[in-house]
Amino acid sequence: MTAQTVIVTGASRGLGAAAARILGAENVNVVLNARSNQDLQEVAAQIDASGQRVLVVAGDVGRQADCRQLVDQTVAHFGRLDALINNAGVLQPIAPISEAEPQEWAANVAVNLLGPYYITHYALPHIRQRQGRVINVSSGAAVGVTRGWSAYCATKAALNHFTRVLAAEEPDVVALAFRPGVVDTEMQRTIREEGAPGMPAETHQKFQQYYEKDELLPPEAPGRALATLALAAPHEWSGEFLSWDEERVQSLVVQRV
Repeated sequence: MTAQTVIVTGASRGLGAAAARILGAENVNVVLNARSNQDLQEVAAQIDASGQRVLVVAGDVGRQADCRQLVDQTVAHFGRLDALINNAGVLQPIAPISEAEPQEWAANVAVNLLGPYYITHYALPHIRQRQGRVINVSSGAAVGVTRGWSAYCATKAALNHFTRVLAAEEPDVVALAFRPGVVDTEMQRTIREEGAPGMPAETHQKFQQYYEKDELLPPEAPGRALATLALAAPHEWSGEFLSWDEERVQSLVVQRV
């Protein structure tokens, strides 16, 4: 039987790279996407040095043409597409609405919302054929307000609702929004190093303390849940916003270990 094929965006580091490595360990064909080809090649070598089960397609998910190329190259190379993990995301601008640069706000929407739409649009005919899965990596910011994060909060909330609409429209596809928790990623470093001018002091300090107290999750913890959902999330969960550590998700993880 031909191995399943999964696209992972934002796969050059952090959560995306962790999920990709875990998928690769399950003998899944993994397609890695991010803007940095060099970083993707390093992750690809960690997954499969032979290159037989991994494909690197560098590109910007905020560009429609890159998203179409990602799907087209995946299907041309592996002959199928079973699941899509829309993980690529940006936090900036970190600034109050009155001060945020409109161009940065638009760039956030392009990556965090239009990107998942573009890739899903092109991937659906193939994923539908396999009765596969679309996992959109969201955030607690989708349901809670963080001052200074207007673009990020708004796009993640929209991504959750996009997931619900996708589930309603595509009965043969499992569509989920995924909450990974507070993970030790480049985005957390950005908050610590660049967030102070655009966020309330107490909020910035809270994120600083996550790091200082070693309370950030290693990417592999939510990464395993993310990989498991991409391969095995049951149809009855479609349309839901799931946290990585909730009991039913972790039960599914344990079943596959």
